[in-house]
Amino acid sequence: MRIDMSKRFGYFIGAVIAVMMSPLLACGSADQGEGGAAEAVGFQQVMDVATVFTPDHLDAIGFKQSRSYDLEGLPGASAAIFGFWRIASGDPIDYEVRFYESHADAVAMGTELADEGSGADAVLDDDLAVYKEGVKDRRMIVGSGIGGGARSGTGPRYGDYAIYGNVAMLCGGAAGEQALERCEELANALNDAAGQ
Repeated sequence: MRIDMSKRFGYFIGAVIAVMMSPLLACGSADQGEGGAAEAVGFQQVMDVATVFTPDHLDAIGFKQSRSYDLEGLPGASAAIFGFWRIASGDPIDYEVRFYESHADAVAMGTELADEGSGADAVLDDDLAVYKEGVKDRRMIVGSGIGGGARSGTGPRYGDYAIYGNVAMLCGGAAGEQALERCEELANALNDAAGQ
C-alpha cells in the first residue's frame, strides 16, 4: 500500500504542529495557586514586593557603607549608598543601592540609570554619564596581571542590576548570572531584615 505525497505532507505538518504545541500545553498545565495565577518562578531582575525598604534594612544585615552619594542626577531617589556586604560564601561583594519611595518610582525613574551604571556596556566616563556621582566607584581595574604583567584598563564593577521593591541595586560580579545571583542574595537578606 502506497501513501501519496499529499498525505505524507499532511502527516508531516501534523507532527510539526504537535511538537510545537506541546510546550504551550505544558505551560497551561502548570500548578496554579488559589487565585488561579501560575506560581512565582523565583528571583527576577525586576520584582515588586510589599515591603518598602530603607537604609536601616541595610544596616540590619551588616552592610558596610563606604559612601552615601549626592542625589543630583538621580531623580526620585531618597538615598544612594555604595558599600559592601559579605554574601553567604563569605566573600565581600560591592553594591550600589538606591532607594525610592515605591516600586513604581524605582522602575520608572531608576531602570535607565541602573542600566547605565552596570553591565558590560556601563557608562564609566564622568563626561558621558547621566548620573555622575560615584562613577569612579562603578569602575575597577581589569586584566589578568598574571606574572606581574600590566593591567589592561578599567571595566565595570557591577555586572548587572536588579530592582527589588523600591530598591535598585547594582551588584558586583561578572555580567549576567553571577551579578544577578548576588542581587538575589542581597534581596533575600533585606527580606529577612524586614521580617518577611
